[in-house]
Amino acid sequence: MTAAGEQAAAAWRDESFARSWADGDSFRDLLNFPRHLAAAIVEHDNPAPATIIDVAAGPGAVLAVFLDAFPGAKGIWTDASEAMLDLAKENLARFGDRVTYRLADMTDLSAVTPEGSADVITTSRAAHHLDRDALARFYADAASRLQDGGWLVNLDHIGPDDVWDQRLRAVRKQFSVADGPKLKHHHNYPLTSVADHLDGFAAAGVNDVEIPWRAFYTCLFTGRKAG
Repeated sequence: MTAAGEQAAAAWRDESFARSWADGDSFRDLLNFPRHLAAAIVEHDNPAPATIIDVAAGPGAVLAVFLDAFPGAKGIWTDASEAMLDLAKENLARFGDRVTYRLADMTDLSAVTPEGSADVITTSRAAHHLDRDALARFYADAASRLQDGGWLVNLDHIGPDDVWDQRLRAVRKQFSVADGPKLKHHHNYPLTSVADHLDGFAAAGVNDVEIPWRAFYTCLFTGRKAG
Protein backbone atom coordinates (compact mmCIF):
# COMPACT_ATOMS: atom_id res chain seq x y z
CA MET A 1 0.00 0.00 0.00
CA THR A 2 1.28 3.46 -0.84
CA ALA A 3 1.85 6.04 1.90
CA ALA A 4 -1.10 8.07 0.60
CA GLY A 5 -3.30 5.00 0.58
CA GLU A 6 -2.25 4.00 4.08
CA GLN A 7 -3.07 7.43 5.45
CA ALA A 8 -6.46 7.52 3.73
CA ALA A 9 -7.45 4.00 4.76
CA ALA A 10 -6.36 3.96 8.41
CA ALA A 11 -9.61 4.87 10.18
CA TRP A 12 -11.80 2.72 7.97
CA ARG A 13 -10.26 -0.55 9.15
CA ASP A 14 -12.01 -0.20 12.50
CA GLU A 15 -15.35 -2.01 12.30
CA SER A 16 -17.15 0.17 14.84
CA PHE A 17 -15.93 3.32 13.09
CA ALA A 18 -17.00 2.05 9.65
CA ARG A 19 -20.48 1.05 10.83
CA SER A 20 -20.99 4.26 12.80
CA TRP A 21 -19.97 6.32 9.76
CA ALA A 22 -22.31 4.41 7.44
CA ASP A 23 -25.21 4.65 9.89
CA GLY A 24 -24.67 8.38 10.39
CA ASP A 25 -24.10 9.30 6.74
CA SER A 26 -26.15 12.47 6.43
CA PHE A 27 -25.30 12.76 2.72
CA ARG A 28 -27.08 9.48 1.91
CA ASP A 29 -30.24 11.03 0.46
CA LEU A 30 -28.57 14.08 -1.09
CA LEU A 31 -26.24 11.92 -3.18
CA ASN A 32 -28.86 9.51 -4.43
CA PHE A 33 -29.68 11.78 -7.38
CA PRO A 34 -26.12 12.21 -8.74
CA ARG A 35 -25.51 8.45 -8.44
CA HIS A 36 -28.50 7.75 -10.67
CA LEU A 37 -27.57 10.65 -12.96
CA ALA A 38 -24.11 9.15 -13.50
CA ALA A 39 -25.60 5.78 -14.38
CA ALA A 40 -28.03 7.41 -16.82
CA ILE A 41 -25.22 9.31 -18.56
CA VAL A 42 -23.24 6.12 -19.00
CA GLU A 43 -26.34 4.27 -20.22
CA HIS A 44 -27.00 6.91 -22.88
CA ASP A 45 -23.56 6.16 -24.33
CA ASN A 46 -23.23 2.46 -23.53
CA PRO A 47 -26.48 0.64 -22.62
CA ALA A 48 -24.72 -2.63 -21.80
CA PRO A 49 -21.39 -2.25 -19.99
CA ALA A 50 -19.92 -5.60 -19.00
CA THR A 51 -17.65 -4.67 -16.09
CA ILE A 52 -18.18 -1.95 -13.50
CA ILE A 53 -15.53 -1.32 -10.83
CA ASP A 54 -16.31 0.72 -7.72
CA VAL A 55 -13.09 1.94 -6.08
CA ALA A 56 -12.99 2.75 -2.36
CA ALA A 57 -16.55 1.52 -2.54
CA GLY A 58 -17.38 1.50 1.17
CA PRO A 59 -20.87 0.09 1.82
CA GLY A 60 -21.45 -0.29 -1.93
CA ALA A 61 -24.12 2.37 -2.54
CA VAL A 62 -22.75 3.49 -5.90
CA LEU A 63 -22.15 -0.01 -7.18
CA ALA A 64 -25.72 -0.97 -6.26
CA VAL A 65 -27.11 1.88 -8.38
CA PHE A 66 -25.04 0.83 -11.38
CA LEU A 67 -25.83 -2.87 -11.07
CA ASP A 68 -29.53 -2.05 -10.87
CA ALA A 69 -29.20 0.15 -13.98
CA PHE A 70 -27.27 -2.51 -15.91
CA PRO A 71 -28.67 -5.96 -15.06
CA GLY A 72 -26.28 -7.69 -17.45
CA ALA A 73 -23.16 -6.20 -15.86
CA LYS A 74 -20.71 -7.70 -13.41
CA GLY A 75 -19.39 -5.52 -10.61
CA ILE A 76 -16.08 -5.44 -8.78
CA TRP A 77 -16.25 -3.95 -5.29
CA THR A 78 -12.87 -2.81 -4.01
CA ASP A 79 -11.85 -1.05 -0.81
CA ALA A 80 -8.95 -1.19 1.65
CA SER A 81 -11.24 -1.80 4.62
CA GLU A 82 -12.28 -5.28 5.77
CA ALA A 83 -14.93 -3.60 7.94
CA MET A 84 -16.44 -2.00 4.85
CA LEU A 85 -16.19 -5.35 3.08
CA ASP A 86 -18.54 -6.86 5.65
CA LEU A 87 -21.00 -3.98 5.20
CA ALA A 88 -20.84 -4.22 1.43
CA LYS A 89 -21.53 -7.95 1.45
CA GLU A 90 -24.66 -7.26 3.46
CA ASN A 91 -25.79 -4.41 1.21
CA LEU A 92 -24.96 -6.10 -2.10
CA ALA A 93 -26.09 -9.62 -1.22
CA ARG A 94 -29.08 -9.40 -3.57
CA PHE A 95 -26.72 -9.26 -6.57
CA GLY A 96 -25.25 -12.67 -5.75
CA ASP A 97 -22.33 -13.74 -7.91
CA ARG A 98 -22.59 -10.62 -10.05
CA VAL A 99 -20.27 -8.96 -7.50
CA THR A 100 -16.61 -9.81 -6.89
CA TYR A 101 -15.01 -8.41 -3.72
CA ARG A 102 -11.35 -7.37 -3.66
CA LEU A 103 -9.49 -5.69 -0.82
CA ALA A 104 -7.15 -3.17 -2.40
CA ASP A 105 -5.61 0.27 -2.00
CA MET A 106 -7.26 2.90 -4.20
CA THR A 107 -3.81 4.28 -5.00
CA ASP A 108 -2.74 0.97 -6.55
CA LEU A 109 -5.35 -0.74 -8.72
CA SER A 110 -2.96 -3.27 -10.24
CA ALA A 111 -4.40 -6.05 -8.07
CA VAL A 112 -8.00 -5.15 -8.94
CA THR A 113 -8.14 -5.46 -12.71
CA PRO A 114 -5.79 -5.55 -15.73
CA GLU A 115 -5.27 -2.48 -17.87
CA GLY A 116 -7.97 -1.90 -20.46
CA SER A 117 -10.47 -4.29 -18.89
CA ALA A 118 -13.24 -2.13 -17.37
CA ASP A 119 -16.18 -0.38 -19.00
CA VAL A 120 -16.91 1.86 -16.02
CA ILE A 121 -14.86 2.87 -12.98
CA THR A 122 -16.62 4.75 -10.20
CA THR A 123 -15.47 6.18 -6.91
CA SER A 124 -17.28 8.29 -4.34
CA ARG A 125 -16.12 10.51 -1.48
CA ALA A 126 -12.67 8.93 -1.32
CA ALA A 127 -10.28 10.85 -3.56
CA HIS A 128 -10.56 13.97 -1.37
CA HIS A 129 -8.31 12.08 1.06
CA LEU A 130 -5.50 12.46 -1.50
CA ASP A 131 -3.29 15.45 -2.22
CA ARG A 132 -3.01 16.91 -5.72
CA ASP A 133 -0.18 14.65 -6.87
CA ALA A 134 -1.75 11.49 -5.48
CA LEU A 135 -5.08 12.46 -7.06
CA ALA A 136 -3.42 12.80 -10.46
CA ARG A 137 -1.77 9.40 -10.04
CA PHE A 138 -5.11 7.86 -9.09
CA TYR A 139 -6.81 9.24 -12.20
CA ALA A 140 -3.96 7.98 -14.40
CA ASP A 141 -4.12 4.52 -12.84
CA ALA A 142 -7.91 4.34 -13.12
CA ALA A 143 -7.95 5.56 -16.72
CA SER A 144 -5.39 2.92 -17.69
CA ARG A 145 -7.81 0.22 -16.44
CA LEU A 146 -10.59 1.44 -18.76
CA GLN A 147 -11.29 0.17 -22.21
CA ASP A 148 -11.37 2.78 -24.96
CA GLY A 149 -14.74 4.47 -24.65
CA GLY A 150 -14.95 3.60 -20.96
CA TRP A 151 -16.29 5.94 -18.29
CA LEU A 152 -14.57 7.33 -15.21
CA VAL A 153 -16.94 8.73 -12.56
CA ASN A 154 -15.95 10.46 -9.34
CA LEU A 155 -18.53 11.91 -6.93
CA ASP A 156 -16.37 13.80 -4.49
CA HIS A 157 -15.88 16.75 -2.18
CA ILE A 158 -13.76 19.64 -3.41
CA GLY A 159 -12.11 22.69 -1.87
CA PRO A 160 -13.09 26.09 -3.33
CA ASP A 161 -10.98 29.19 -2.90
CA ASP A 162 -11.33 31.18 0.33
CA VAL A 163 -13.95 33.63 -0.96
CA TRP A 164 -16.25 30.92 -2.29
CA ASP A 165 -15.66 28.80 0.79
CA GLN A 166 -17.00 31.63 2.94
CA ARG A 167 -19.99 32.18 0.66
CA LEU A 168 -20.95 28.51 0.57
CA ARG A 169 -20.60 28.10 4.32
CA ALA A 170 -22.76 31.19 4.87
CA VAL A 171 -25.70 29.93 2.82
CA ARG A 172 -25.48 26.17 3.28
CA LYS A 173 -27.54 26.06 6.47
CA GLN A 174 -30.45 27.74 4.70
CA PHE A 175 -30.78 24.57 2.64
CA SER A 176 -30.50 22.15 5.57
CA VAL A 177 -27.29 20.69 4.19
CA ALA A 178 -25.37 19.03 7.00
CA ASP A 179 -21.62 18.80 7.24
CA GLY A 180 -21.75 15.02 7.01
CA PRO A 181 -20.68 12.41 9.55
CA LYS A 182 -18.79 13.93 12.47
CA LEU A 183 -16.44 11.00 13.05
CA LYS A 184 -12.88 12.15 12.58
CA HIS A 185 -10.77 10.62 9.83
CA HIS A 186 -7.98 11.76 7.56
CA HIS A 187 -8.65 14.49 5.01
CA ASN A 188 -6.06 16.18 2.88
CA TYR A 189 -6.34 19.93 3.49
CA PRO A 190 -6.72 22.08 1.59
CA LEU A 191 -9.01 19.80 -0.37
CA THR A 192 -8.19 19.49 -4.04
CA SER A 193 -10.03 21.96 -6.25
CA VAL A 194 -12.26 21.53 -9.27
CA ALA A 195 -9.27 22.55 -11.40
CA ASP A 196 -7.12 19.86 -9.76
CA HIS A 197 -9.67 17.21 -10.72
CA LEU A 198 -10.05 18.44 -14.28
CA ASP A 199 -6.27 18.64 -14.64
CA GLY A 200 -6.03 15.08 -13.34
CA PHE A 201 -8.55 13.82 -15.88
CA ALA A 202 -6.73 15.59 -18.70
CA ALA A 203 -3.31 14.31 -17.67
CA ALA A 204 -4.79 10.80 -17.60
CA GLY A 205 -5.93 11.20 -21.21
CA VAL A 206 -9.61 11.63 -20.38
CA ASN A 207 -10.52 14.94 -22.04
CA ASP A 208 -14.25 14.42 -22.58
CA VAL A 209 -15.23 15.56 -19.08
CA GLU A 210 -18.13 17.41 -17.51
CA ILE A 211 -19.49 18.22 -14.06
CA PRO A 212 -23.19 17.46 -14.63
CA TRP A 213 -24.12 17.96 -10.98
CA ARG A 214 -22.79 20.00 -8.10
CA ALA A 215 -24.10 20.87 -4.64
CA PHE A 216 -21.95 23.12 -2.46
CA TYR A 217 -18.69 21.22 -1.90
CA THR A 218 -19.58 18.04 -3.77
CA CYS A 219 -19.15 17.52 -7.51
CA LEU A 220 -19.93 14.73 -9.94
CA PHE A 221 -16.94 14.48 -12.29
CA THR A 222 -17.84 12.33 -15.30
CA GLY A 223 -15.44 11.58 -18.14
CA ARG A 224 -15.30 9.30 -21.17
CA LYS A 225 -12.00 7.84 -22.36
CA ALA A 226 -11.50 8.39 -26.08
CA GLY A 227 -12.05 5.42 -28.33
